[in-house]
Amino acid sequence: MFECYNITMPLPLKKEKVLVIESDAIFGKKIVDNLKTQGYNVQLFNDGIEGLKAISDFTPNLVLVNIILPSIDGYAILAKKNADQSLAKIPLFLLSTQGIPIDMAKIPQGSVTEFILDLHADVAEILNKVDKLFGYSAGGQVSDSQVVKKKILWVEDDKLIGTILSKKLIASGFDLIHAKNGEEAMAQLAIVVPDAIVLDLMMPGMSGFDILQKIRADQRLKQISIMVLSNINKQSDIERAKLLGAKKFLVKAAVSLDDIVSEVKKLCE
Repeated sequence: MFECYNITMPLPLKKEKVLVIESDAIFGKKIVDNLKTQGYNVQLFNDGIEGLKAISDFTPNLVLVNIILPSIDGYAILAKKNADQSLAKIPLFLLSTQGIPIDMAKIPQGSVTEFILDLHADVAEILNKVDKLFGYSAGGQVSDSQVVKKKILWVEDDKLIGTILSKKLIASGFDLIHAKNGEEAMAQLAIVVPDAIVLDLMMPGMSGFDILQKIRADQRLKQISIMVLSNINKQSDIERAKLLGAKKFLVKAAVSLDDIVSEVKKLCE
């Protein structure tokens, strides 16, 4: 008679090195333990100066850094890393897990790969973001490149928020087209029909209302799901946008990046 045993095979070691710079020792250890379980080569530092030195010494493939640190904060680390050509291209996730908003004026454009802004950050979700960055699925295997991504047209003239949200949407698995104004948006719509549109209202030249009107009048485009994301919060403007075909209206100052991505996913269902 044979006895059967369930043997869990360890995941193969991954070549990627991850540096975690986190002042909360308990939370930092949770991140490290989860990353190591998935085979990553990980180092943890709780001090800003030590973490900055480790970026050069450890030469990681990814840096996770909290904005709140002893010695020097995450902004200083980001500035020094970005000023060094040999380190600037290393992807970086910037964390704010203590309820403190990130000061976007202190962040060089294009220097942050992913923002994690959550008072109760989910370690499993952080691991999922790391896996996505390196092309692994949640199970630790190489992800299926044949999955058809939902195509999103994102119309926004603000360079800073445009860069941040673009990275967030791409990291969430969307095929993103970014138009900086109404004219660019209509030029894109002349050659492609996206699954959804995320649209600002106040832009130089053609406004978001103008774009909504043109889309509504075009038989080829009128079925596209549209979400307005704007700092306008007058009820009359909200009602006008919805009358012109917007399915959802979000006020930028009232929602997080994760909320926006969640609503975009719903828009594509």
